[in-house]
Amino acid sequence: MGGLTGSIAAVYWLLALSVVSLWWPPLGGRVPAWPVLLAATIAVACGAGFVAPTGVAALLMLAAFCHVRQRSGSTVARALLLTAIIVLALALALHKVPGFANPLLLQGVQVSPGAAPVTQYLNVDKAAVGILLCAYFCAPGRRRADWCALRPAWPIVLATPVVVLAGALLSGTVALDPKLPPFTPLFLVTNLLFTCVAEEAFFRGVVQGGLLHALAGKRHGPAVAIGVASVLFGIAHAGGGVAMIVLATLAGIGYGLAAWRSGRIEAAILTHFLVNALRFLLVTYPLLVQA
Repeated sequence: MGGLTGSIAAVYWLLALSVVSLWWPPLGGRVPAWPVLLAATIAVACGAGFVAPTGVAALLMLAAFCHVRQRSGSTVARALLLTAIIVLALALALHKVPGFANPLLLQGVQVSPGAAPVTQYLNVDKAAVGILLCAYFCAPGRRRADWCALRPAWPIVLATPVVVLAGALLSGTVALDPKLPPFTPLFLVTNLLFTCVAEEAFFRGVVQGGLLHALAGKRHGPAVAIGVASVLFGIAHAGGGVAMIVLATLAGIGYGLAAWRSGRIEAAILTHFLVNALRFLLVTYPLLVQA
């Protein structure tokens, strides 16, 4: 973590606090902490040249869509706004919206023998999307009872990494490679706060949560909701090939079951992070380069 300096360090830690503040009690008992910290983060990022006015406008538009939808009583308006939220959130998370110059954290680092070098960015756009979606769609837990609700999901939380890593080893896409590189803390904190939170807020909070609501009372509603969100999550990893799509879909089922069983997004985030962390620490990362 000591490699972060200057404006990159300032934006990194402000953005990290913005994510963590989703779980803080409101300031003064009334004002949520996350909008204050996110606004400060974006202001500093603009000053550092990482975010331009077009990027700020896109984030404000997404926040407005989420805010209006939350307060709308019209089914049609809520459906249209949800469509707009999904399209804009995906465009931002996939870095298709201009106005962001995400700084490099790691460049061309060889993590494992026989694997492609790893490059990691501080994705301000994706992280900001995760904060907004988590705040409006996932109701982060701020009471002890919210965290106690995770108990029924613990078998799924612990079993999912075992199943996914075993599948990865059997598929031949990775090999055993225990390691602890010096940049491990930076990699893991970045992965947890800026990747796992954002992806779970979208796939489990927006997609799976929306389908569960739409299919409430249907016999196979939960299975359909978890299945659709998991398949979409798998497709999102198509860059790693067919094996990665299958493994990501399998992992997504675990994340979805954890969220559904507990009723908490935190269970999905924790399961996702355990899979990613153990994959990074114990096997080839990211994947073996196929000859």
